[in-house]
Amino acid sequence: MKTKILIIDDHPAIRTTMQDVMKNEGFETMIAHSGQEAIDIYMSEYFDFVLMDMQMPDMKGVEAYKRMLENKQQHAKFIFISAFSSPELEDEAHELGCIAFLQKPIRVEQVIEIIRSKSRTSVLVFIENENLRKNVLQDLKKEGLSVEEASEFDQALIKIRQINYSYIVIDEDSASIEQDGFKNTIKVTQSESHIININEDEASSLVISRIQTIESSEYSI
Repeated sequence: MKTKILIIDDHPAIRTTMQDVMKNEGFETMIAHSGQEAIDIYMSEYFDFVLMDMQMPDMKGVEAYKRMLENKQQHAKFIFISAFSSPELEDEAHELGCIAFLQKPIRVEQVIEIIRSKSRTSVLVFIENENLRKNVLQDLKKEGLSVEEASEFDQALIKIRQINYSYIVIDEDSASIEQDGFKNTIKVTQSESHIININEDEASSLVISRIQTIESSEYSI
């Protein structure tokens, strides 16, 4: 069965372009031009993902999101797209459960990667030691996980605010201010990300073992 996506934007050109790109990637799509139309369609159809513009003429995207959550038991994964920087709306969207909050102009490749990655475990790697980082990335990719890396602390924080990663791998020996920054960002965004620590004296394969330990404990009866 194809992944089904609802695309919501009041600009016809953006709707059409996004729909064409998603169809070319093999996804099934439907479109809506307003918050109310999106709610009506969402309530009558099943979707795997919803791409939602935050600013629409009749209501804000987060308001439509709330109404969708109130009136349906099984929900899609929501990705918000906004032309404006609004930390308050971004935090509210994350608290409600969205998986990503992106600012225009967006790269469609990024949206596609988010959609594909959310069908499997996603990991962000922030390790300054080049050899350790390379080995960890290699091990994670061998396991078939969706992996991204951040080379700078600020870049890593931006990614965490935008995407709800399954795991964030950091250097255990990194500065305490950086470790606190990750924890605080996860808390503020209401993310479900788990932090995995590793240091240069440990085998990179321990990251996989620690992920497996967490997943085993979460799914144990």
